Amino acid sequence: MFQFNSFRTRLLVFLVSLLGLVLSAVFFSVNQANISNARLHIEDALRITAGTFAKTLKDRENILTDKVRLLSGDFAFKSAFATRDAETIRSALENHRQRVGANIMLLLTMDGETIAETTPTDGITDPASLSDLLNLAMNSQYHEASAIQVINGQAFQMVAVPLFTPQPSAWILIGFVIDNALALELREFTHSEVSLLYQGKQAPWQVIATTLGEDIALQLNDPVITDEQASTGVYDVELDNEVYLSLALSVQKSDVGAGVAILQRSLDAALLPYLRLRTLMLILFGIGLILSVIGAAMIARGLSSPIELLVKAAQRIEEGDYSEGVDIQRKDEIGTLATSVNNMVEGLAERDKVQNLLGKVISREVADELLSKDIELGGEEQEVTMLFSDVRNFTSLCEGQSPGEILNLLNRYLTHMSKPVEDHKGIVDKYIGDAIMALFGAPIHHPDSPQRALNCGLQMLSELKNFNAILMAEGRQPLAIGIGINTAVVVAGNMGSINRLNYTVIGDGVNLASRLEALTKRYGVEMMVAQATRDRCPDFSFRELDLVKVKGKDDPVAIYEPISATGSLSAKTRACLDRYHEAIRLYRDQQWDAAENIFSRLITEDTDRPIYHLYLARVAEFRRNPPPVDWDNVVVFNEK
Repeated sequence: MFQFNSFRTRLLVFLVSLLGLVLSAVFFSVNQANISNARLHIEDALRITAGTFAKTLKDRENILTDKVRLLSGDFAFKSAFATRDAETIRSALENHRQRVGANIMLLLTMDGETIAETTPTDGITDPASLSDLLNLAMNSQYHEASAIQVINGQAFQMVAVPLFTPQPSAWILIGFVIDNALALELREFTHSEVSLLYQGKQAPWQVIATTLGEDIALQLNDPVITDEQASTGVYDVELDNEVYLSLALSVQKSDVGAGVAILQRSLDAALLPYLRLRTLMLILFGIGLILSVIGAAMIARGLSSPIELLVKAAQRIEEGDYSEGVDIQRKDEIGTLATSVNNMVEGLAERDKVQNLLGKVISREVADELLSKDIELGGEEQEVTMLFSDVRNFTSLCEGQSPGEILNLLNRYLTHMSKPVEDHKGIVDKYIGDAIMALFGAPIHHPDSPQRALNCGLQMLSELKNFNAILMAEGRQPLAIGIGINTAVVVAGNMGSINRLNYTVIGDGVNLASRLEALTKRYGVEMMVAQATRDRCPDFSFRELDLVKVKGKDDPVAIYEPISATGSLSAKTRACLDRYHEAIRLYRDQQWDAAENIFSRLITEDTDRPIYHLYLARVAEFRRNPPPVDWDNVVVFNEK
């Protein structure tokens, strides 16, 4: 690598190299843009040409079909046919051919033998070559067919229609020649090169019409181009050392033969104006480079002092000191650089501010997760415990309050409720109005995540009591919440769009946790957990509430109310819990009297819980309307 002791030389070499790189990039970008633009224009033109070509062939076909139908029903022609005189019939055919402007017309027997013809040569060398066209017409719905047909080496667009007298007695065939004149006419209209290739049965491809020179057109006789490319769009073909953008259009593929139209435009011709511009650009770039060398050499003389200031500023930035920028009052590149450095200092200071704010907007664990790896959409399966909490009747509590008062109340409530989540190493996934969705086990895995979520829920209920005491002291109504907890394997990761994403979890287990929160109100409990969470908390006591199917789930789920740690249960509470579970067993065995007796005694001996009244109401209902024989004890909820 070259080393220069002179700062001026190093700066000069750097500036000239940088300018050369920029000019090269601009030149390359402009060059590619012009080529791409030329290609796009050519592709659009070729597609328009394809539509024009297809319409031209269709119009010619319609003209031939309409005219030959008229002849088929013409009384005079039927009279001429009835004479069976070949010359009379030929004269009638010739007269009609001239009126139509067609190039060939024939009358064949139903077996394909020639009755009369008007051909541009001395007659059809092989009448049997028309048998495929006649078979195509015979097998069609109206006994009519059209196809490209090569007759005596000349391509025609042919139409076959039966002559009815009144039964089909003969075949009338009429056609327009397909030759270079047709291709030239299309080129005059579309400014595109047109070539039509045809392949008969068990025959090679041949060019039947082209606007290219004969030697160039022969290069198109390639089945790969004419057959496979017909459905692939625009492609490149090099003909006579010139690149043509080509579009292959299938015009026929039947038992008669295959036809492909190749529509082309020269890319080199389209780029000719730009090539002149490119030469001018090279000249201008060269002049600019020379002038830049001279200017850079002059500017380098007065750069030492400002560069030293910039170096010192860079050292301060490297040390993390963004309190001071650099004071260089210049209007040249150095001044711009100094402004950029000052802007960078402001940006880095803003970045530190954003990083500090990030920890307040999302949990520190999620922030660390995002900063520790590339930010991309996607996730991975892992076991997570989800906690949903929601304020009951929050809308009615907000009636008569201003938006500011509602927001203040909500922020105070969420502050109290978020603390237990942080204390138990969970993360607040999102605030949904007055609802909270918290995660335990993602992004950082804890083997005791279900227990942490359970303890968090209990602490949230305790925090709510403290917060309600404050609210009542302010003369406000206390709040009531419901908490639903579920443990499941879900997909955890970054969701959303590439420009705005959110670390969250998705899956059936998330939906179930949300449904459980909604069910707390129905069962008169403050917190409810699913079977999966209960099974992962063996040292905790639970009250089994029910076996339910929630909306969106086909499998029943056992739901439980957490009581307390097993070791802290009082003898009375344990006894009431045992009797309650015994009543549940009797209820499911349809022993209504025994179950009712226990539930009634629990109401008087234990805390008057809504769950006791719920089961007493069910017992009364089942006495009136016994459950079916296949009753599975499952309660189905069809709403959220």
